Amino acid sequence: MAKNYELTQAQDWVPYIYTLLQHVELESVLEFGLGLGTEFWVDHFKKVQSVELSIGDFNKKWTEQTREKLKDYTNWDSEYISLSKKLIAANQDAIDNKYPLKDTSYLPALKKVVEPFMKAYEYDIIFVDPGIHNRGDIVNIAFNYAPIVGCHDSDRTGRVIKNIYGYNIVKPPENYVEIHKPERYCGTTFWVDKNLEGSDVVIDVLKGA
Repeated sequence: MAKNYELTQAQDWVPYIYTLLQHVELESVLEFGLGLGTEFWVDHFKKVQSVELSIGDFNKKWTEQTREKLKDYTNWDSEYISLSKKLIAANQDAIDNKYPLKDTSYLPALKKVVEPFMKAYEYDIIFVDPGIHNRGDIVNIAFNYAPIVGCHDSDRTGRVIKNIYGYNIVKPPENYVEIHKPERYCGTTFWVDKNLEGSDVVIDVLKGA
């Protein structure tokens, strides 16, 4: 990567995607959560849709900063969604009580928010890294909407053991192969649909990245 993206350790997923792009042609990505890494997506993909799921001013600030920085990109669209009280409560429940959550009544509301973006276009990648902790739930919804599903903050020596992001409740369909990358900082996990043409190359590259 010749360009200096001013990335931090929190964008430790970027090298994996960059390596994958050296071997496989990918054109579109649906990104839940936006920020410093979004510039990398828009520089390397023809179509990028970012969706911020916001629980407050911090997420709004990041969204406004990113929109200003990337305002000249014509291949990028962004959505800022202020979550309902039910989903804000589910986020806090994940922090306080960790997965699996006893009260899953929020799931239809979460699905109603995220699924329309997944249905709107056949993305090559859906990447889950939003400003809420209910990420494992979003991963479960994303399966079979994209051949490559990725998630961030899946470090298995810390965050996943704490289970605040719900990756311990992810249940991929049988057609998906899981690839978990050794922790650089936050941890990244991918699932690749074996029915994808060239899936063997994608799997091998991600395993070796």
